[in-house]
Amino acid sequence: INAEYGVCYMVSEHVALSPFYHELDKYTDTLVSSHMEEPKLYLGQWYYVCIEYVLRVIDYFRTDLPSLLFIALSRNNITITSPEDEDSSQIVRDTQLFISACSLKELMYNTSVVFEDTEDSPMIDFTGKAVHYESSTFCVEWSRQIEGDGNPFSVRQALEDRKITANEDMNTFRRLLHQAETDHYAFYRGYEFVKTHSNGKVLYEMLSHESTVYSLDKLGGLLEVLQNFRIYKESHPYNLTGPERYK
Repeated sequence: INAEYGVCYMVSEHVALSPFYHELDKYTDTLVSSHMEEPKLYLGQWYYVCIEYVLRVIDYFRTDLPSLLFIALSRNNITITSPEDEDSSQIVRDTQLFISACSLKELMYNTSVVFEDTEDSPMIDFTGKAVHYESSTFCVEWSRQIEGDGNPFSVRQALEDRKITANEDMNTFRRLLHQAETDHYAFYRGYEFVKTHSNGKVLYEMLSHESTVYSLDKLGGLLEVLQNFRIYKESHPYNLTGPERYK
């Protein structure tokens, strides 16, 4: 028998469920596709699974939260070392949801793009509760904004707002590099933008991924020159040339 389903999620507070759209959509798809004989128990857990996970992740990672936010923004493949006990499997699923909520992937790539693991893929080790990666000032400030909030709705909205800000900064950096194809000063402004930005390393890494995925040779070439220029400037801090000497 073919049937159509209408699933409605309701909360008593005066809050919007829209920031949790992707979580609820995935949760509903699982319900419909699995043809559950007793769906009431599954539906009864939707708030715990789809809403409260953000608070569990924040509480679990604590001081490692900035690193988790960093890899969620900057990386497309993440290595996860899962615990052996079944009781800990929930935090693994929670973290996967959290990373997806923070990721810029859906804003930058179409759904057909497949990413392969690399040697520098970051690792989340649940056996030792450690995130083996770095962070940025942007992500440290982000973590301070959401930790201790206690309200999953405002936390989820904060995740979305910061992600939009990061995407806007990405567009600014991308535009400067496109201008740099014909304007050398635009290249220098792009260098200054990413060097002084609190999230500069994420912006650089994401545009590098984009240039590789879509075979954007000009963009990739500019990023390589920019990286070499940055390394040179760091090793020759007093050799000032061009616009910087007039500051």
